[in-house]
Amino acid sequence: MDIRKVSLKARVTLPKEFADKFVCVEKIGEGFIQIKTGEFMPVSERMFHTDEYKKRLDRFDRWLDNHVPEESDSEKICERLTK
Repeated sequence: MDIRKVSLKARVTLPKEFADKFVCVEKIGEGFIQIKTGEFMPVSERMFHTDEYKKRLDRFDRWLDNHVPEESDSEKICERLTK
């Protein structure tokens, strides 16, 4: 066990193994906190980690397995979009 003192600004120094890492500090009870290392995920990217999005990617992968890529004619595509 390692005892640390919390400063007047509610700061505490963590051991060196936490250096340069993101940590999650969670209050789990009166007088108890839990500190976990982890990776930061921007809010704008959370949707990519949902079950629904993973299912969509799986469907796309299956579709891709059954369709041969073909060259696109960008001029024709632009013509259709402007009509």
